[in-house]
Amino acid sequence: MSDLLGKVDLTECERLAGRASEGDRKAWTDLVARLWPALEHLVRSNRSMGRARSDDDVREVLTTLFEKLGARSGHGLKLYGSWRERHPDKEFEDWLRIVVKNAIRDRARETLGPRTASGEPSAKRLLNEFASSPALERLGARPPMTAAQTARQLLEYSQAFLPRDQYRALTVWLDGGTFEEIGSACQKDGEGGRMLLRAAIAVLRRKFAGRDE
Repeated sequence: MSDLLGKVDLTECERLAGRASEGDRKAWTDLVARLWPALEHLVRSNRSMGRARSDDDVREVLTTLFEKLGARSGHGLKLYGSWRERHPDKEFEDWLRIVVKNAIRDRARETLGPRTASGEPSAKRLLNEFASSPALERLGARPPMTAAQTARQLLEYSQAFLPRDQYRALTVWLDGGTFEEIGSACQKDGEGGRMLLRAAIAVLRRKFAGRDE
C-alpha cells in the first residue's frame, strides 16, 4: 500500500540522520521537517491505532518517537547504524517503518489497554504483577516507568525460565499478537498458541510468587 513515505527523499533523510546523530541540530531540524508529514500519515493509517486516531493521539505518538530519536544529541538515531550492520539487505525506510510500528505499540500498551477478549489473559495484568513482585528486584533492574519498559524487563527475566516456544509465544503476545499469530510463530494453530501462552504465564506467576526457586 502506497503512503507518503514513498514520496520523501529518503537518501537525503538518511544523510541528515547521520549528521543529526553526531549532534548537528540544524540537520535534526531539517530531518524532522521532512519526515513529520509522512510519518504522521503512517501512524494515522496504522490499524494498531484502533480508535485512537485523533490529532492528539497521533501527535503524541510522533512527539514521543522523535524525542527518543533525538534524545542525547541524536543517540536514538545512532541505533540505525548498528541495525543496518545487522540487516545489510535493508534500507533507511525499513528502519523508519519499524520504529514507527514500535512507537505505536508502545502507545497502545500504555493507553489503549490489552487486545484480549473477555476471559483471556491480560497483558496489562501480567505486567502489573511483575512490576509489583520481588522478581523485579531479583533482576536488579531499575523500576520501569512505562508499560513498554516493563514488557522488555519481563522478557529479559523470562529467558531464564521459559522453554523456547513458550518464550516466543510470550514475546509475540506482548508485542500485540493474536493467538493465531502466536501459533504461526511457533508452528502451531491458534489453540496451540493459546496453550503455549497460558503455560508461559503459569510458569511466570509461580516465579513471581517465589515458588519453584
